[in-house]
Amino acid sequence: MKKYCLIIIFTLLYCIHGYAQRKQASDIQRSKEDNIQSDSINLSPNRDFEKKVGLTPIDKTANTTEVRFYKLNELSGTRNLIIIAVKDSVWTAIEYAEHNMPVKIKKYKLKAEQGQLSSFMRVLLNHNLAYLPNQKELEPKMKKYTKTVRGRAEQKIIVSDGESYTVEFKIGDNFRIYRFHNPETYSEFYDDMQELKDYVAIVSLFGNQLKRE
Repeated sequence: MKKYCLIIIFTLLYCIHGYAQRKQASDIQRSKEDNIQSDSINLSPNRDFEKKVGLTPIDKTANTTEVRFYKLNELSGTRNLIIIAVKDSVWTAIEYAEHNMPVKIKKYKLKAEQGQLSSFMRVLLNHNLAYLPNQKELEPKMKKYTKTVRGRAEQKIIVSDGESYTVEFKIGDNFRIYRFHNPETYSEFYDDMQELKDYVAIVSLFGNQLKRE
C-alpha cells in the first residue's frame, strides 16, 4: 500500500511539473502554433553598441526569453535600447540611452511589476513580434494606385530620415533579428498592410508602456 501511495505522489508531482512548464511556455508563445522560425546566423547591426554596454549577442544570452528593441535616430546617429527578459521565472526591464553631447550611454531600470512584464510580452506576441519580416521584404507588397486621366498610376512614398528600429529576440532555442523604419508614415500610406500596423503597435508599446524609475 505504501508503495502504491509513493507512486501516486510521484505521478501527481510529475503532472503538476509538466503542467507548470506548459503554462509557462503558453505565457511566452501564443500564436501560430508556437512555430517560431530561427535565424541561422546572427547579423545584428548593433554589435558595436553591444560591446559598449557589455551585452552578449542575442543568440548567446543566458535568459530564457529576451527581447531587445533598438531605436536609431538617423540624424544624430544615437541609439536607445530597451530590453525585457525572463530568467528563472523572474522578469527584468532595462533601458540604455545613448547621447552625443556629451558622448555617453546611460542605463535605467524600468518600472514594471512581474505580471505587467509577462502581460507586456504577451501583447507583443499578439502583434506578431516573433513572426514579422524585415521591412525590405515587404517592399514588393507595398503597392498603392490612383486613377488618372491616362489610367491607373502607382503612388510611392520614400522616407529617408526619421527613425529606424531593430527587434532582436530569443525565445527558447530560437532567435531572430529584423529591421524596419518610419512605420507610422508607411502604415498611413499603405493602410492595407497588417505588418506595418504591427510595427507601429510594437513601437507604441515600447515607447509608452515602460517608464524609467
